[in-house]
Amino acid sequence: MPPNSAPIPKNWPPTLPFLTAPSYSPTTTPFLLASLRSRPKDALSIPANAPKRPSPLVKITPITTPSHPANGQHGLFASRDLKPGTFILQYLGEIHAAVVRRGEHGEEKDPHANSDYDLSLDREMGIGIDADRKGNEARFINDYRGIAEKPNAEFRELWDEKSGERGMGVWVLPEGRSGKGKGIRKGEEILVSYGRGFWGARSREE
Repeated sequence: MPPNSAPIPKNWPPTLPFLTAPSYSPTTTPFLLASLRSRPKDALSIPANAPKRPSPLVKITPITTPSHPANGQHGLFASRDLKPGTFILQYLGEIHAAVVRRGEHGEEKDPHANSDYDLSLDREMGIGIDADRKGNEARFINDYRGIAEKPNAEFRELWDEKSGERGMGVWVLPEGRSGKGKGIRKGEEILVSYGRGFWGARSREE
């Protein structure tokens, strides 16, 4: 990856590398890279007028509300009004394969299995994007549960025309989807649904 000369967003963790382009794990083989460079039919393109990174559409903000599930941590908030269907930003992290390694007692482990920041890109190929150790502002997006009645944004697969590669992005929910797509007002927290699988796995760990 070329040297990162982009400015760092306010409230970014000082020990965490800030990405403006995907990072690749050694587990990402040439075969997997080739699959990433084949455009799926339903992938949305990053708009040509998408703002440069870091994104001026969002801000990382400390959570200080005691009733908030992420109190004492951070969330991602809109820095301006965002209309329904707006592309917010790409989810960046380390692109990796679901490699299984042997644990101390002989059991098999996926080194990314316990990451709260690992987003599936291709389940069939076992490709994920993990923003645990490096990433961008999107890693601070919280799940809506315990905060709002419904999410106001969603993760969707994207296609980057410049790099010719698949990825994951965050969009404001569109209009007409069960009344969810009302846009996001300036100062509101950007919230998605992590999905039942995420919370099911976390409940099994407790």
